[in-house]
Amino acid sequence: MPSLPAPTQDPLIFAVDTSSSQGSVALSLGPSLLGTRTFGEGKSHSQLLLPATADLFEEAGRDIGEVDLFAAVIGPGSFTGLRVSLACVRGLAAGKSCYGAVASDVAAWAARDRGADVLALTDLFHGEIFGGVYSDAGDLISARESGLFEPVTASLRAHASATPLLIGSAALRHRDELARVFPGGVFVELLEGLAPHLAHLASVRADNTTTCRARDLLPFYLRDPLTRGLPPSAAEPH
Repeated sequence: MPSLPAPTQDPLIFAVDTSSSQGSVALSLGPSLLGTRTFGEGKSHSQLLLPATADLFEEAGRDIGEVDLFAAVIGPGSFTGLRVSLACVRGLAAGKSCYGAVASDVAAWAARDRGADVLALTDLFHGEIFGGVYSDAGDLISARESGLFEPVTASLRAHASATPLLIGSAALRHRDELARVFPGGVFVELLEGLAPHLAHLASVRADNTTTCRARDLLPFYLRDPLTRGLPPSAAEPH
């Protein structure tokens, strides 16, 4: 993969997430959030993403051509949703640097610095989940696990404290079951979506070793798009 220049200090970052039913976009100047939008009620992400993006830039008084770094949640999640956001980034970024992150990594980053480890879980539907255990600093401290709810939570419980923060789309969907597994756990809901946290994560971790061109920003699927089957072991995200 060709090396790209490192993003400038305090780059203008446009972040987008359409991996789940709640979509979001955000704009930041380095770590400083300029604005954010959430969407997802009543219409598909393909209908809502561009209007939300236009509103975001208009409110911030910025132009898409000013963006230094594009960021997207690359999965896992809705096949259609991931295609929508990645197509948007590919259409807007041209030759500029892009940063991709896994949904559970972004969720864990959103819950960092609260004095507890974090169990970040993404819903794969059909009773299956994906995620890992993260430190209070937002660093992964377990393997990433995917599969049915019970074996995944049993495996991750070995790496988590009795009172983790529980966050992510699967944490909300399986709230009652998780409350039984982690009776001392605290649930965190991100009403603002993942995009503003992705923008901040990108401001910290994007460099010439973690960014790529838009054409190389690939979706992280755990299911085969044709068979909808979950492979025995999922590849690590790039």
